[in-house]
Amino acid sequence: MSITHSQRGDSQKMGDQVPSSRIRVVLIDDHQIVSEALGAVLDSTGDIEVVARVSHPDNIVSEIVEHEPDVAICDMEMPGGDPLDRISEALPQSPNTRVIVLTAFPTDMHITRSVQIGLNGFLTKNEPIEAVVDGIRAVHAGHVIYSDEVRERMAPDNHGATHSELKVLTLTPRELSVVRLVALGMTTTQIAESIHRSPKTIDNQISSALTKTRSSNRVELSRWAIREGLVRP
Repeated sequence: MSITHSQRGDSQKMGDQVPSSRIRVVLIDDHQIVSEALGAVLDSTGDIEVVARVSHPDNIVSEIVEHEPDVAICDMEMPGGDPLDRISEALPQSPNTRVIVLTAFPTDMHITRSVQIGLNGFLTKNEPIEAVVDGIRAVHAGHVIYSDEVRERMAPDNHGATHSELKVLTLTPRELSVVRLVALGMTTTQIAESIHRSPKTIDNQISSALTKTRSSNRVELSRWAIREGLVRP
């Protein structure tokens, strides 16, 4: 695997890109601990690989254009420039790249701008790590995903105005994680143990997902997840 850690005016290259069926991700965050920790989790999934890490806005365009990732994960607060400006500049040169904002401090301005630009997701760092991982899979499959906090703060017409041609997930990030595990054949008890929630919470989230996806049972819910590209058959 080729990984680039990018800093202002300096990038470490580690070989040529190797064709891969895994989801290729660029991480954009100036906090090295966050970037390395998230990168380690993503690389351990088996279906996602980090191809570059960017720690300064000046390098966002060059790294995205060079690697043409499937998904870019971008923090909003970085010293040295506005990441969204750089993302807007990079996307016309890498049109197949989907972008998820991942930030600790979502503001109304950031949310509005990300929707106007047409980014594919907006998650907060309060989400459990599995929600971020499954959010990447969902966005790669063509969906748009928002944290609950972000949904609550969005203008009522933002979804339709900007993402009319995309599939905005009605599932919350946590429900999405549960649905994926259901589709993998796990029981309520197994899911609860896997993601450290109570069985009652898992049952409630499955019930909510059944309603939102108009599925009658877990089998239909699993088929929906596979059909929507959230789980690979």
